[in-house]
Amino acid sequence: MAKTRKTILISCLGTTDPIRGEHDGPMLHIVRHYRPDYIMWLLSEEIAGYEKQDDRFKRAIEYMSISQPEYNPQLLEPYYFGDIDVSDFDVFYNTFKEQLDRLTRLYPDAEILLNTSSGTPQMKMALALFATDLRYRSRAIQVKNYERASGSTERTNAKDYDIEFELEFNEDDKPGAENRCIEPKLVDLRRTKQLERLNALLRRYDYSAVELMLDELPEKLKPLIIHLARRSVYDYTAAVRAAGEFGGFELYPSSGKDKPSYRAYRELSEYVLMLKLMQRTERYTDFSIRLNPLTIQLQTAYLKSRGFDLARVLVPSGGQREDIISPERFREYDRELYDALSGEDIRLSDAPSIFILNKIIDRKGLADTDAGELFQKLERLNRSRNKCAHQLENLRDDDIKLDTGCTSQQLVKLLISLLAELFPEHYDERLYSIYDEANRWIMGSL
Repeated sequence: MAKTRKTILISCLGTTDPIRGEHDGPMLHIVRHYRPDYIMWLLSEEIAGYEKQDDRFKRAIEYMSISQPEYNPQLLEPYYFGDIDVSDFDVFYNTFKEQLDRLTRLYPDAEILLNTSSGTPQMKMALALFATDLRYRSRAIQVKNYERASGSTERTNAKDYDIEFELEFNEDDKPGAENRCIEPKLVDLRRTKQLERLNALLRRYDYSAVELMLDELPEKLKPLIIHLARRSVYDYTAAVRAAGEFGGFELYPSSGKDKPSYRAYRELSEYVLMLKLMQRTERYTDFSIRLNPLTIQLQTAYLKSRGFDLARVLVPSGGQREDIISPERFREYDRELYDALSGEDIRLSDAPSIFILNKIIDRKGLADTDAGELFQKLERLNRSRNKCAHQLENLRDDDIKLDTGCTSQQLVKLLISLLAELFPEHYDERLYSIYDEANRWIMGSL
């Protein structure tokens, strides 16, 4: 059986292990056909006594390796339950969780095979439940009885049990013997449905809903999911804090992070990523509303890259949140441009707006550039958004295309291209598919 990653078999041991009636018990049969790299046994006080008596379980593994010399599994330290009530489900459940958590930390990329055919009914039930738990990369393995019934042969706790005889005449050790392992479809179906539910939320980029599933998911995913939930709503500080606890892959791919311009790029690129999520989730009204402040910042950055520093003409507004344009400062800074704008139908004493900045871009002879044309499209969309704000209706993608000649998806691509033009020292295209990379990483971890 081809394997792509290491595997660990976790198996309780019962009175059908290791060999019964000259056939493999469940544990040995799973080892034979799945060939796990590591094997961990969990033994009750009674079963531990049999192992101490004749090393039956270890000898069965060693004997099987004679016919498969290239296979040499590592036996991990067994877990001994001690003197407990073997019918107490809660005892087993809590113990199994502790051991699964421990092995997942030690072997984070391994798949765990759970023997659901050995041990008491309570042991089997508890392990079957963990096979449906998304916190663990696990599979339930069941072994059919070779007699196709409850079994009439003596169990391995019989006083005259002879491990040497069972090893010598084990029918399952012969070439062509039947593989009686099955993976219960009901267990697999439940796990599949949980994975489909998670995948559906990720495809919708609904990270707030995914965050509600944290208790059902592996520990190593939690920092990433919290990061995505915060980042998707532009909670920059909390997103960075969670990113610091994640070591899977680069969450903020960029060059030149030590340069002064990186902070501006980081803020603008994160805002564009948030807009991209809104576009993908078809929140077109929110998308258009959120575009307004971004457009002004991009216009400001674009003008500065072309020699006009808007900050040089702004003054505090005297109580309002936004700075306003000072006609006096404007005139002093660029008299020729100020005089050219004086004939326009604008007030050069207001806060900067998309409309005013587009007038400046036009008078600077930049209206026909790719950036200039994009800003005109965004101005037209802003006017439609203002109309929508006073009506009980939402924007649709068709409305956006009608105003701008572009779909919302095309607008996002144009915004990303503009960032690449304005910040070539920082631009890394991987950043703009970071949510899709994160989604793939999450699903690949389960």
